[in-house]
Amino acid sequence: MLLKEKDIKLFDEFAEKFNLRDERDKLFLLSKILRAFSNIPYENLTKLIEAEEKNLEKKLRTPYYIIKDYFEKGAGGTCFSLVYFLKNFLDYAGFKTEFLLADRSYGENTHTLVSVEIDGKKYLCDVGYLIYRPVPLDKEALEFKTKAYNFILEEREDGIYVFTKNERGFKKFRYKIKRDKVNEDTFISAWEKSFEFEMMNHMILSKEVEDGVIYIKDLHFHKIVKGKTYYRKLNLNELKKIFKNLKIYLEIKQGSIPFKQNR
Repeated sequence: MLLKEKDIKLFDEFAEKFNLRDERDKLFLLSKILRAFSNIPYENLTKLIEAEEKNLEKKLRTPYYIIKDYFEKGAGGTCFSLVYFLKNFLDYAGFKTEFLLADRSYGENTHTLVSVEIDGKKYLCDVGYLIYRPVPLDKEALEFKTKAYNFILEEREDGIYVFTKNERGFKKFRYKIKRDKVNEDTFISAWEKSFEFEMMNHMILSKEVEDGVIYIKDLHFHKIVKGKTYYRKLNLNELKKIFKNLKIYLEIKQGSIPFKQNR
């Protein structure tokens, strides 16, 4: 098991910072925990930096490293490291949880979520896709909104299909959640394979802000508000300024990450 005593110690500090104790209503507490996770950016810069690290815990960015770097630098993680943190933190808080794996258009087991059971009812938690609310699994079809998108979940024979819908009503497939049981070894295997994903050729940042979501790929800036995307090309100094405004204090310099200014 990857989780160590040092991870649990920082769980205590994370719970203290976001006042995540002493809530008797489990669903309310789950919602509160997910809102706390909205402060942690989705970013792969730390993953790129640690990609050749020999220490597996540091390379994968287990909860100790996610929390420590968030407290010190405003850094975050990608879906596997964030989900591993979330699941283990929820277990620590007394919830009944399971890992879930999902297939995206570019491959199997390329996304991950947490399933949480409260009073016999199951909820999906997808912090990797910046969904910071529990999503109930009690309908064959469910539609809900985040700051960026309208989401649609559809129960089908081979899994739960997740789509987004734009303002014109067109649906876009995002991922398929599989129903297979996922133990920690299976999860870690998929996590390790994520270092082979095409995204490792790019710097990616995604962060919820007051009126939407900011998504940056290399020097391409997108702001997504209620399904509409606003785009502009950045230079390196503008990118640094955005990181600073988001209070993410990671060093960005030409040649230090695998993107080129002309992409």
